[in-house]
Amino acid sequence: MFTPLRRLGLAALCLLALSACNLDDTAPRSQFVADGEACTSDDACVSGLCLNGLKVCAATCEDSCEGDLVCTEGHCLPADYCDEGFGPGCALTGCEPSCHADATCDLQAEGGPTCVCNQGFEGDGSSCTLVDENPCLIDNGGCGDPELVQCDALVDADSGEREAQCTLINPCITANGGCGDPEFFTCLHTGVGDRECADVDVCADANGGCGDPERYACVPRSGAPPLCRFVASCDVAYEASLVYDSFVSSNDVDGIFVGRPFLVTAPHGFDAENEGYQAANLHQTYLMFELQPLSALRGSSELDVTAIHLDMQVMPSSMSEGAGVVTVHQVANEWYGANLRYSNRPPVLFHELSRMPVFLDGAGLGDHTLRLQGELLSQRVLESVNVGARYLSLMLESEEVGIFYYSNRYNEGAKAPKLSVIANACDQQGFGAQANATVSRSEPDTALGEGDGLVADRDRSEFYVRFDMSQIPVGSEIVGAQLELVAIDATSFGGDATFTLDYLTTEVWDEASVTYSSRPAAAGAELATFTVDTSETRDHAQRIILDTTELFETVAERFEAEQSISLRVAASGDAATFAGRNHSQTAWHPRLTVIYE
Repeated sequence: MFTPLRRLGLAALCLLALSACNLDDTAPRSQFVADGEACTSDDACVSGLCLNGLKVCAATCEDSCEGDLVCTEGHCLPADYCDEGFGPGCALTGCEPSCHADATCDLQAEGGPTCVCNQGFEGDGSSCTLVDENPCLIDNGGCGDPELVQCDALVDADSGEREAQCTLINPCITANGGCGDPEFFTCLHTGVGDRECADVDVCADANGGCGDPERYACVPRSGAPPLCRFVASCDVAYEASLVYDSFVSSNDVDGIFVGRPFLVTAPHGFDAENEGYQAANLHQTYLMFELQPLSALRGSSELDVTAIHLDMQVMPSSMSEGAGVVTVHQVANEWYGANLRYSNRPPVLFHELSRMPVFLDGAGLGDHTLRLQGELLSQRVLESVNVGARYLSLMLESEEVGIFYYSNRYNEGAKAPKLSVIANACDQQGFGAQANATVSRSEPDTALGEGDGLVADRDRSEFYVRFDMSQIPVGSEIVGAQLELVAIDATSFGGDATFTLDYLTTEVWDEASVTYSSRPAAAGAELATFTVDTSETRDHAQRIILDTTELFETVAERFEAEQSISLRVAASGDAATFAGRNHSQTAWHPRLTVIYE
């Protein structure tokens, strides 16, 4: 280590040496040169400068130097001189003399680099002795990398000596911490040597492999691939275009009210104010919808409609109270908004297409949707669509209560009246089993026949069910499939009561003659797995519904290839009997529902 006095002496000596160098041109002012003699960082070299282990002479300077050299502490030096050199302006890079093997050089110590004995040792840094018999202080107690393994010194109960105990800091880095298959379980490091196991959200990525999430829902299962369930609806809502909406008042028979942000229905004697309008006596609301977009949905064919409804948004400020009825009538299309008056209102063509009871409690219905529907309303809309009518006009009136509705002029039509047609965009067929049979390994050459029960018994028996899909039009796209089975008996043999659904590679088998020896080959594809309750308290009839992606895709493939599919059910550890196609309870028969478009 350099003391302050020693550093001062070196500086004076170096200045003299530098002057000599500069006077005899050994080192021009723009350069610095080595004098060839070896030196170390604490050598009192002639110039006080060392570079790469050699003494050097450097030109002196006050502010600047020529070329790429910079003026550092009065010497012209390279800008990166301190990276490899030692001298004025450079921080010390180590301890001198060197530290003891069990000490560390503290470069940040006050007063300059200082040797400090390691933990468990004592001394001045140049000499250190062991003071603590802690095995973990030397080489981490032999536990290995201290960043991965923690060493704890524990006292042995017999010898009384301290021994190293090694603990893996993060157990999750080895074999997933013992949590199981990392595809289904994740290991969470919670502390030294501690971890928690959690299920992986298998449905988070790509809908768990179930396909289109609008058609299939991914249902997670602990420690197993997810279940994929068909959830899509074949119903599609179509909305007729609102052309005009307005109302008329018996209190002002020639008044035109088109363009108001509200509509009104009220009986005689009604009197209330809303949106600055004083509604008194009879008020009727008129709506005209364009049906042409609905007619174009299926060309000239009839719409496959499942529901039709008229939605009216009731304003919060409807102040009438009590029970009443809102009625919908069909009127002639002989009007338009800018010319509609009570005095020239169109005639009614069909009365009471819908009657909807309502109740107002004095505070009004609030911002509420009043849905008006009925068989006659649906019938008139369908007939109008199917005959190619362009428009349909409806009139609303109310009994006992007065109601204000939002019109097409309110908030750019966001809450305007809506006439919706719910159409079935796809078809579905339910198929009963065309054939079914059980085969048994214990009776390999015996045809057990169709029977009324189908048995899956461990590795002894399995059964087959065939469904004929030829009623589905050729060229249809299969979009969903669901299989229903009913277990009518079950026996536990200590297994997990799991059953597997597969399919056969051929449709050529006869239920009256198929045996275990002549059984058709199975594809070996797991279309679904399911469990059956084998307890004594089980239901007599357990309905099993299977609607996995694998089943749907296989049904689609077999429809394309054969328009038929044969399914196989086998058991892994227990046994169950399922109702066959000849069972007395027809509701329990095997059934395959296929959805197509």
